Amino acid sequence: MSGQRGSNSPSPAPEAPVAAIPGPRATKLQEVFRLGLSSSLKANSYANFSTCFPTPATYCPTALEGVWKQLNTRLEEECTRDFEKILQERNVVEGLNQWDALIDDARRRKNRAVDGDEAPRALHTLSARELYAAHISPFLQQTSTELDEKLKVTQENNKQTMATIAEQRAEMEQLIGGLESVVKDLEGSIDALSSADGLKQDVWMMEQEVTATR
Repeated sequence: MSGQRGSNSPSPAPEAPVAAIPGPRATKLQEVFRLGLSSSLKANSYANFSTCFPTPATYCPTALEGVWKQLNTRLEEECTRDFEKILQERNVVEGLNQWDALIDDARRRKNRAVDGDEAPRALHTLSARELYAAHISPFLQQTSTELDEKLKVTQENNKQTMATIAEQRAEMEQLIGGLESVVKDLEGSIDALSSADGLKQDVWMMEQEVTATR
């Protein structure tokens, strides 16, 4: 019976399972979503909402405020549900966790290689995951940098949007204040005209009395 010569090279290590608990990038994605949703809900304030419905805001503000609260609550619930559904259907958390693991593994290997702590390994001893990480690590690092930059731009845009909303709100309040002043002036003019009509009536009655005594 002829013996087969065994290989002295170690077999590739099995790939570790990817955890479903959100890692750094998945957590950051969820944080960006929450901040964006919160910013949108704040923009839909009751002050802005009520200006679209001036009549209900004047005669039944309590009911209108209740409608506004229900609208915001439903909007928040539906957006959150849709976001969670997308994360689940497309395995976003698992994918981002795998991305984190690949980048961390590539960084550790790079640091060990620079420090001289790791001896060169034969390519056939590397697992598929290790080969994949070594191949796409530069691309992942570049993509990570681009995502960080886009996140900063998005946050800056959100700040500018909130500043614009605040300016528009101030302009609306100023306009409403001016309209209230005009209404008060008109009411004063109407009162003055009413007083003048009463004075004319008194003069006419006096003339009638004088005429009757002649």
